[in-house]
Amino acid sequence: MFDLIREKIKPDIESVFGSAMSNLILNKAKIKVSSENNNTDEITKCRLFIEHLGKDDKLLAMWGSLEVVEKISKWMKYIN
Repeated sequence: MFDLIREKIKPDIESVFGSAMSNLILNKAKIKVSSENNNTDEITKCRLFIEHLGKDDKLLAMWGSLEVVEKISKWMKYIN
C-alpha cells in the first residue's frame, strides 16, 4: 500500500519539481517514517508519510501552506 500511495502522490510533486527533486522529497519523507516508526501498521505509515510531506520546506516554499494543506487532504483520501 505504501508504494501505491507514493506513486499516486509523485505526479503532483513531479509536475512542479521534476523527477529528481520529487524523488528526493519523497525519499526524505519515506526515510523519516521508516526510521521513526518501525512497529506501526501500513496505514499509519502512509499517514505519517503524508504528514512529513506536509512539513517539507521545499513544498511549503513552492506551494504555500494553504495549497500544501489542500494537497495533504487530497492525498489522505488515497488511504481511505
